Amino acid sequence: MLSAFLDRLRRFEAAATIAGFSCDPVSLASVPELAATITHLREVLGDQPYESLACNGEAMTTAAIVAYAYDQIDQARAELEAGPK
Repeated sequence: MLSAFLDRLRRFEAAATIAGFSCDPVSLASVPELAATITHLREVLGDQPYESLACNGEAMTTAAIVAYAYDQIDQARAELEAGPK
């Protein structure tokens, strides 16, 4: 799941936004990693900031979240290719 991957890369805001779009009972049941990712994001960001970011993701259209996800993937790829700072 993209949210878990972004969480591991410490891209917490993006992970929370994408989790907000994709979090529903079916996703939680079929992707066990999602619940753990959300718990971690709440710990790192705090409940209120997490909820705000997740609500932004939930409100996005499918086209908007896809464009956002591609942008986040491109940014993560560029950071990984650049290597450690």
